[in-house]
Amino acid sequence: MLGWKVFLVLWLLVTASLGASIPFLKPSFLNLKEDLEDARKEGKYLFIMFHQEGCPFCDRMRRVTFQDKAVGDYFTKHFYMVEVDIRGSNELVDVDGKKMTEKEFARKHDVRLTPVFMFYDQEGKVIAKIPGYIEPRDFLILGRWIVEGHYKNKSFITFLKENRR
Repeated sequence: MLGWKVFLVLWLLVTASLGASIPFLKPSFLNLKEDLEDARKEGKYLFIMFHQEGCPFCDRMRRVTFQDKAVGDYFTKHFYMVEVDIRGSNELVDVDGKKMTEKEFARKHDVRLTPVFMFYDQEGKVIAKIPGYIEPRDFLILGRWIVEGHYKNKSFITFLKENRR
């Protein structure tokens, strides 16, 4: 009887963690040109989360940072996120309309490790590529750096230092 209860608790924990949704994750057919247009129509920015299977820092972003209420609220209001597997073989259409695999797209943007977050402006120009796990507080600052236009005249590191309080 005890074994059954332990199994049930473990099953509930696993399914709860897998079922945690990311509100700003855009259901995508990996057509970034269309995704950018959808984001633009809603006044949002498009960003890519490059990931790979087995990446503990990608999983931590999903479990911790993306589940933070303030991050969820802010990023849902201002961003669309699309995930791209750096080892993936699915066809992808870049913002310029060129077709390639996810792996080729990652190579094109010199992404070899994960996670990496690549942000586009409203015209489809890459405005930032930020690597690594980012705590919720710093991810919010990153979002503000993009949305408020500080990326045009200030590095993210400078903006982060000024806004960490």
